[in-house]
Amino acid sequence: MAQHEGSTTGTTDARPKWGRSRFGGSALLIAVPLGLVLAAAAGALAGWAAGAAGAEVLLVAAVFALATALPMISAVWLAVVDRSTLRGALDRPEESVESSWFDRASQGAFTDTLTLAGLGTAALFVSRAEVPGSYTLLAVVVVMMASFGIRYLVARRG
Repeated sequence: MAQHEGSTTGTTDARPKWGRSRFGGSALLIAVPLGLVLAAAAGALAGWAAGAAGAEVLLVAAVFALATALPMISAVWLAVVDRSTLRGALDRPEESVESSWFDRASQGAFTDTLTLAGLGTAALFVSRAEVPGSYTLLAVVVVMMASFGIRYLVARRG
């Protein structure tokens, strides 16, 4: 019996390491060229938006394309991969213990954020203080991230 080229000796899971696409074929063979095309397009857009002239446009475009190449490839791979074809992937990840930790942490963080946003709004209203919107949004994001992180760690330990 021939083993799959991506498998190791003694492994019964013959699924490829990088998975297959939902459309057939290797997900990685679709993700790499499409991700590079998207990164080049993003680089060209950045070069145009920078308002640079001549060789500067090419430099801005190249640097931006290089910086976004891996994230673009990853995003395309996530969009096209058939999860069931990944080696070692759980059949029902929504039933994993990590998923329950995530659910509890996100629900608690949402409640914390609503509570603190309401209290903060009331405090600003009573004090008649004026705070720039960017600071307010930054505070909301920091509260939500901190609350989620703390709640996730607590759920993981308990």
